[in-house]
Amino acid sequence: MRLLTKAEACRELKLSLSTLNRRIAAGEVPVKREPRGRRHRVYVMLDGDPPGSGVAADPALAMAQERIRGLEGQVGLLQGQLEMERQRNGELVDELKAAQERRGPWWRFRQS
Repeated sequence: MRLLTKAEACRELKLSLSTLNRRIAAGEVPVKREPRGRRHRVYVMLDGDPPGSGVAADPALAMAQERIRGLEGQVGLLQGQLEMERQRNGELVDELKAAQERRGPWWRFRQS
């Protein structure tokens, strides 16, 4: 997600400012508003890479993007494993509570 000024967005989307404003008002173009005194500065939120930033433009960037995709995949896998462990821990807590209820209060067994 990239944040662009309205002027930058007009150039990239090849729209006039009035057309861009209409699309923003209609909710067709997502924006981010930042307070600036009594007014707001409006940034247009666009997906994807800027035009002309293809793989051939910078091999180091392409390698970094590939590495990021690999790391994102690993993060997704680890998040899935973490969720499975959380569920298993919840099941173990339930089993422990059930076992404690079957045994009764601990003070019954401390009769000396």
